[in-house]
Amino acid sequence: MGMRPRIHTPAPTPERQRVTIVVDAPDRAFAPGVQTALMRLGYNLISQRTASHQAGDQGPLAPQLLIIDERRIAETTHPSTRLPVILLAGAQGDAALRASKLDDLAIGVVRRRARLAALYPLLQATFEAQPRSVPRVDDALPARATRGHKTWTGAIRSISEKGCLLQSSVVLEDDQPIELCFPLASQGLIHVPAVASYQAGDRTGLVFDEALPEETRRALSDYVTDRLTS
Repeated sequence: MGMRPRIHTPAPTPERQRVTIVVDAPDRAFAPGVQTALMRLGYNLISQRTASHQAGDQGPLAPQLLIIDERRIAETTHPSTRLPVILLAGAQGDAALRASKLDDLAIGVVRRRARLAALYPLLQATFEAQPRSVPRVDDALPARATRGHKTWTGAIRSISEKGCLLQSSVVLEDDQPIELCFPLASQGLIHVPAVASYQAGDRTGLVFDEALPEETRRALSDYVTDRLTS
């Protein structure tokens, strides 16, 4: 009789308050939908004017980071000049950072029009104890999993470019490989090799194969971005 697979849950992370970010940049400095995506991912975005009105307030909306367009630096007086900074710049980003005199505060320079893929890792690395490199979204995609001669159905409850959370009746051991098949609107059915990384009740964390075709990886990234920005 085989041993029962170990079932464990990832260590719980304390619920954090939403991070408040001062944005001093025109909408056109961001790719379409990026600000909407950031708010859906748990970041409060407030204007420089709003930040000025609540200067000195250390409540739940106290700013924790500044995103600023390089073209706004000379003309704007910021209420919190010692916040970490993400600078939105043109082609000469490093030169713009040096000229801005914010280089000791900057956590990164992002090229205009700023994309979610460029901003998200910087925010995660700054504010999260266990940062993600790519965003994920909750979902309810139907899925079919195959391991050897066994096939079963389930539902994808969250997904990112690099993995997903699969709900099904099958318990998998850590590092067990499977083939996962599910639909994406932009590409139809896709087949993704994956391995189990953890088990929590009827939900299995899966990590997608790093050697996914570029077309598939881009389709996954675009799907998550579209869900967040639409």
